Amino acid sequence: MLKFARNLMILIAIIALPSLRAAPTFAEDTREPAVRTAVEREFILGQMRLFLSSIQVILSAAAEGDMKTVAAEAAARGRKGTPASSIPPTMKAKETAAWTGLMGGARGGFDAIADAAAAGATPQDITGRVGDVMRNCVACHQSYRLVQE
Repeated sequence: MLKFARNLMILIAIIALPSLRAAPTFAEDTREPAVRTAVEREFILGQMRLFLSSIQVILSAAAEGDMKTVAAEAAARGRKGTPASSIPPTMKAKETAAWTGLMGGARGGFDAIADAAAAGATPQDITGRVGDVMRNCVACHQSYRLVQE
């Protein structure tokens, strides 16, 4: 019986080995490259970190019913939250309509959260609006990859 089991294992290994060698190790990243300078790339990555940090603050504050904090934090990430002077001047020319739409959707979503919180929204409404913002984040990350010039 042991000889049969050993032979069966050898047979399985012989059959499976060619397919294991042919298997790819990683899928190719097919997202559209967003070519940016080092300064532009660092600005974008910094904005993404700010978005995530603000989402954490917004969700925690909403869970505690602190709509004043929700409104202030969301407004800081909205359309008026980033001074134009802090945006690298070379970035605008590189932004596609789709890129601009996703970023505008995210910033507009933060504005909607700020407005809703100021108007006395419920925590459930705020979390739903955060989900809307996150759809833009996810779509952008699924569509683009930053590539440095």
